[in-house]
Amino acid sequence: MPVILNTSRLFQQLLRVFRIDTVCDVGSRDGGDAIRFRTALPDARIVAFEPNPGNHDVMRNDQRLVQAGIEVHPVAVAESDGVAQFFVVPADYSTSDFQRGLSSLYQRPAERDPQTPVSVRVTRLDTFFAHRPPQMRLALWIDVEGKACEVLEGATGILDTVHIIHVEVETAPIIAPGQRLYADVRALLDARGFVEIAASRPHGIEQFNVVFIPRSLSSGLRLRVHWWVSLLGIRYLASRVKNRLVGSQQ
Repeated sequence: MPVILNTSRLFQQLLRVFRIDTVCDVGSRDGGDAIRFRTALPDARIVAFEPNPGNHDVMRNDQRLVQAGIEVHPVAVAESDGVAQFFVVPADYSTSDFQRGLSSLYQRPAERDPQTPVSVRVTRLDTFFAHRPPQMRLALWIDVEGKACEVLEGATGILDTVHIIHVEVETAPIIAPGQRLYADVRALLDARGFVEIAASRPHGIEQFNVVFIPRSLSSGLRLRVHWWVSLLGIRYLASRVKNRLVGSQQ
């Protein structure tokens, strides 16, 4: 059973462990995660994909992203190349409104969120990186509101260069009927030689984040990964215990 911990912190640490030179922030929302990746990797190429026009306009004018040298592309990532309908959920783009992260290539049930369809360009990751450096060391951060499996299917041509995958998954169709779920993501990556090492929440929860790495690692790398998983797992448990103690005293 994978360890429950802060998967964001684990991903940040493993960027250095694996000496990542390229990070894809797929479904970037506001570029906040991309900026954190820049802090960890001052010299890496960091590519943010954000198809929501409202989010992209804000990101394009964000001087933090400009100064950090982060590439911002108004493109959705999926299993095919072309143009698709992207369903935009209303949000306040002048704030950190959580609704900014709810838009999707899936149309959500109408009774839950009003949506405006817009046409966006779509790319496979292996098309985007068709002319990649031969020794590229890639990390994927995927938060795409139900389309995680499709993003990974569009990366099958470059998965041999991928060293870390942090992906948001669902165990029930909470985004849209017919969406593919955690079991599909895990089966795809298992067949491609990846193993899950950590999750942000127990697998019984409807939505959570998971971290995958290649199954075949050198003993030295395996030891360093295990060390970080153990340390962050202990910290996570300690924080949970502390919060419960504080809560019981209130």
